[in-house]
Amino acid sequence: MSHQILLLLAVLTLSLAASQHRDQVSCKMVDKEVLCQGLSLLQVPSGLPRDIEALNLSGNQLRSILASPLGFYTAIRHLDLSTNEISFLQPGVFQALPHLEHINLAHNRLAVGTALSTGGLGPLPHVLSLDLSGNSLYSGLVERLLGEAPALRSLSLAENSLTRLARHTFGGTPALERLDLHSNVLMDIEDGAFDALPRLAHLNLSRNSLTCISDFSLQQLRVLDLSCNSIEAFQTAPEPRAEYQLTWLDLRENKLLHFPDLAALPRLTFLNVSNNLIRLPAGPPPGGEGLHAPSEGWSALPLLNPSRNASAHPLSQLLNLDLSYNEIELIPQGFLEHLTSLRFLNLSRNCLRAFEAQRAGSLPCLVLLDVSHNALEMLELGARALGSLRTLLLQDNALRDLPPYTFAGLVSLQRLNLQGNRVSPCGGPGEPGPPGCVAFSGISSLRILNLVDNEMEMLRAGAFLHTPLTELDLSANPGLDVAIGALAGLEASLEVLALQGNGLAVLQVDLPCFSCLKRLNLAENRLSRLPAWTQAVSLEVLDLRNNSFSLLPGSAMGGLETSLRRLYLQGNPLSCCGNGWLASQLHQGRVDVDATQDLICRFGSQEEVSLSHVRPEDCEKGGLKTVNLIIILTFTLVAAILLTTLATCCCVRRQKFNQQFKA
Repeated sequence: MSHQILLLLAVLTLSLAASQHRDQVSCKMVDKEVLCQGLSLLQVPSGLPRDIEALNLSGNQLRSILASPLGFYTAIRHLDLSTNEISFLQPGVFQALPHLEHINLAHNRLAVGTALSTGGLGPLPHVLSLDLSGNSLYSGLVERLLGEAPALRSLSLAENSLTRLARHTFGGTPALERLDLHSNVLMDIEDGAFDALPRLAHLNLSRNSLTCISDFSLQQLRVLDLSCNSIEAFQTAPEPRAEYQLTWLDLRENKLLHFPDLAALPRLTFLNVSNNLIRLPAGPPPGGEGLHAPSEGWSALPLLNPSRNASAHPLSQLLNLDLSYNEIELIPQGFLEHLTSLRFLNLSRNCLRAFEAQRAGSLPCLVLLDVSHNALEMLELGARALGSLRTLLLQDNALRDLPPYTFAGLVSLQRLNLQGNRVSPCGGPGEPGPPGCVAFSGISSLRILNLVDNEMEMLRAGAFLHTPLTELDLSANPGLDVAIGALAGLEASLEVLALQGNGLAVLQVDLPCFSCLKRLNLAENRLSRLPAWTQAVSLEVLDLRNNSFSLLPGSAMGGLETSLRRLYLQGNPLSCCGNGWLASQLHQGRVDVDATQDLICRFGSQEEVSLSHVRPEDCEKGGLKTVNLIIILTFTLVAAILLTTLATCCCVRRQKFNQQFKA
């Protein structure tokens, strides 16, 4: 019997040694970091070097963490145990690692096992970051799991099931600077829940069930994310003990009815209140009680308080303001006056009917203004306003009959999108234009212009003189008449031109003169001819889909051979013969011609075939058949004429003979 026991012990010893060897072989080691992720391990490997400093065991099948063998690796600083099935932590398991600074226990089963009943994580005297996200933790369990962690700076409790934060929840983490609580079910935060965190600077409470933020008093906080809750009101404490440090506030996707009260947040640089129910008030109610009328939303606009010094106005340091996807019908007078540092303003997807910035020096630092997808009928921009504006987005509004020099005063404007309006361009300088037309000539800074779907009927000569555009889109204006010289002045600058879907039968643009043109879209017109590119140009992409082209002769396309990279020709009645240049490009593969599907052509009235399958001899045979048919038809016609003449002569002679016989 004793011999059997000895034999069994020997087998177990050999198997343990083999297991340790397998662990050591399967894991990868880079310097003093061991990577054992995704190896289906059931326990912490025991055959690793003792002096490792980082151990990654994520994505395995670990269920318990024991002091042995983990305690052997006393030099570990980074320990990643995420995405396992851990439900048991041996008491004191992390205390055996005196240098441990970073622990990742995300996406385990800490809430359903015995980890909590065994003292949780225990004291963590040197740990700097701890990730407990995705463990189904609920309120009350966090306190039992978290021990004393006096050095902890970053804690993630995201993607759990917390519904409430108690006053003592974070009592053991006084050095915390970053706290992530996103994607829980938080409905209540007890007063003083964050009082034990004097260094807290970043707080993420997004994707919870909070309905109101009242008496906000975290003066030390710099970043606050409250997005994707059900917040109806945001208010700071009435008497803050010190100046707020908040610079970044995200309130998007909530239920705010009014602009939030930000009077106590002078350092704010980023504010996102998009996707709410905000309506800005038209003005203070009569009697001068505007600053005490929360029902009207006026108290939420402290920047409209005329008694406040301009330099002390809240939002004076704001750089980015997003008000998109709200219910704003008008911008109150003075609302934008003191946003002197603002660089990005998004007012898209609201109900605005008018926008104006006329006062000299208004919004002096604004670089991007998005007022797209509103109901704008009026746009008034002062000659000395918006001096830094580079991008103006006005697509999908109802603009028409604008003042002729609406955009001429925007000295820095580079990109202008007017798609989906009813704007009609004027002609060149000094040229008479129709009432309500807008001048686009002489805007020396403008580079990109979008006039898609504006119901334009006429593009007059010189419409863009002295405006060195690089991109111009005039598509989706059915019936557009492009006058000769309409694009004059763009020959040395234009790189992208789109005239798609305008029903053009003739193109009165000398395209070969546009030396910088790289992309040309002429799809969905009625064109059958192109100007001849006889010299090398820069054109790389040419879209001719759904037109009336039957031939693309080499005499017209030869100058494109060195530059053209992609050619779209689907939906044209191409002839199989006479397109030698096109067939050559297909066979040589120098130009990508309709790469998505085969290009179809026709032999006369015969069935359609793939152009890539056409051989030169096919066209020669077709030509020979045509010649033979002409010869046969000619011979038949001559024979018919001869027979008709002969029959006529015989008839005449017979009549003469009969007359002589009767006489």
